[in-house]
Amino acid sequence: MADARTEDSTGPRRRPQQLLLALLGTFVLDRREEPLPSRVFIETIGDLGISEMATRATLTRMVNKGLLEKRKDGRVAVYGLRGNAERMLRDASKRVRSRSPFTSADDTWTLFTFSLPESRREVRDQLRARLMWAGFGCLRDGLWIAPGTPGLDTILVDSPLAEALAESGGFVARPLPGTPMAAFVQRAWDLTALRAEHESFLRTWGTDRTPSGNPVTELTALVADWLHLLRADPGLPGRYLPEDWPSSRSADTYWAVWDRLETAAYNAFEQLISTPARPVP
Repeated sequence: MADARTEDSTGPRRRPQQLLLALLGTFVLDRREEPLPSRVFIETIGDLGISEMATRATLTRMVNKGLLEKRKDGRVAVYGLRGNAERMLRDASKRVRSRSPFTSADDTWTLFTFSLPESRREVRDQLRARLMWAGFGCLRDGLWIAPGTPGLDTILVDSPLAEALAESGGFVARPLPGTPMAAFVQRAWDLTALRAEHESFLRTWGTDRTPSGNPVTELTALVADWLHLLRADPGLPGRYLPEDWPSSRSADTYWAVWDRLETAAYNAFEQLISTPARPVP
């Protein structure tokens, strides 16, 4: 399956599902109820180097995962969001649409602890992936920390995880005077890697970027890269970070590009979906 990059070959790798979710969250969620023909997905992310075969295979996997619903409109395959995908995208949109997603309001932290035997490695890996997406970093085995108060209920939403985590708990806390929070932050998060993610985003979307000519594709790629960066950086309090931390520059860059593309992209998307469809298998 092909990966895609922007014109800057040092930019983030983009996988088909990441791009499709970015497209759905940007152009479909809370904006249109009608399902989209497959050609819309194929054409949009095809401009980013994703083959038609890879796009169709990803759409099928998303249907099998319960993220999308597929049906036929005549001889044309169309896809619409299902409830769990809507909830996932709507939850992510809270940070995606924030003008200051890397700013922590106060010095409140959430601690989450759990215990899983080695025999439940698959469940443990699934839980760790969800914790990382929610902004948690690992202090030590079985003890995770996140800035603010991320919703643990959404992490443990399905029964396999909830049943496996009988011995788990979350706590909201503030550091006591003298607590070396900067050291804890450096232990729980790889700040060098986080800085590299910001610098990659800035190189890709900075002022020297050459537009592709297709605003729908450009906006889809922008949101996909933004989601990737938001997943990497949970919004750590600036007081515990180096003075030249690049998160504010990343946010300014994202919104500058968004504001430049928004109107043209939404107009082009409406034109794309109104184009007469050709029958597809």
